[in-house]
Amino acid sequence: MKKVIALLIFIVMFGGLIIYRWNQTLAGGGEPDAYIIPVETVTLSDVNFEEKISFAAGIEPEEKAAVVCKVPGRTVLRVLVSEGDQVKKDAPLAVVDDSLVRQQVIQAEAALGRASSYSSVVQSDYRRIEGLFKEDVVSRQQYERMEGEAKASSRQVQEAKAALAQLKIMLGYHTIRAPISGTVLARNIDPGDTVSQAPAFLLSRQEKVKVSGGIPERVFPSVRVGHEAVVTVDAFPSKTFMAEVSRVHPSLDPVTRTGQVEVLLPSNGELLPGMYARVTISTGRRKAGALPLEAVGTLAGTGESVCYVISGDRAFLRKIRGGARQGNSMEVLSGIGPEEQVISSRSEKIFDGVRVRVTGK
Repeated sequence: MKKVIALLIFIVMFGGLIIYRWNQTLAGGGEPDAYIIPVETVTLSDVNFEEKISFAAGIEPEEKAAVVCKVPGRTVLRVLVSEGDQVKKDAPLAVVDDSLVRQQVIQAEAALGRASSYSSVVQSDYRRIEGLFKEDVVSRQQYERMEGEAKASSRQVQEAKAALAQLKIMLGYHTIRAPISGTVLARNIDPGDTVSQAPAFLLSRQEKVKVSGGIPERVFPSVRVGHEAVVTVDAFPSKTFMAEVSRVHPSLDPVTRTGQVEVLLPSNGELLPGMYARVTISTGRRKAGALPLEAVGTLAGTGESVCYVISGDRAFLRKIRGGARQGNSMEVLSGIGPEEQVISSRSEKIFDGVRVRVTGK
């Protein structure tokens, strides 16, 4: 029992001594040296940042055509291509029933023949009457009546020719042809179907492909046609493809405040429509103040960028607005003056208001 009492007395005396020394230190206006953290500092440094803008989107063919039959309601007789086939411009894709139009063509040819025969007779009579009129054998009334019949017969011939030509054009519409050279992406008809006004085929040109995406309003004005772009595709993770900006939309979407940008690149037989791509566009370089990434942290719960700034002999937490990152540097848009000293590396020992001693820069 005596030993226990002696131990308690020793602990109380030792604790009192520690408290006394702590109060003495505070009375002297300082903190124990063990609580003064040695740190190194940095200031904002100028870094050349490469301006880059990124977006992700699906790959599309350079040119795409939906082929619609110009004579809906006809029955499909033959389909001459399948999905994946390569076709040339004006190549036949399918044939639909043209029996009705062919019959109309025969009738129009017969009508043209009758009109031509009648016109030949009238023109012959007109020439004869014209000669007699010049000899004053027939009256002017007879001459003018014959002249009118001759002109009317000529118009009938022209109208018959026009009707026949129109029917022949219509007959040509019964063969569905490719409007462009390319690949058959989709075939939506089969023999026996009745064609409608919906696309019968979908064709695409794939020598080149394009990727279109939205660019935020803040950086959209800096994008120009001809800017270089790097494209990566999930299907080829180890490859990069070089491209360039081919089109910049002249206006922004008023809802999303983004502008459409299109990049064009060779497909090389590898890039196919529908693949997922990521595009990075380089728009130039600029100089800006930056801090090392080791000096910048993230505020828990908000995601805001922070660092510790030295003021006197203490470190104070400071929120900053970060910008682009390049290598080991992060652009600082606001929050720090050019001459302020920032602790160069984060540590669990450093907190807001802690005493520090600068040991190097």
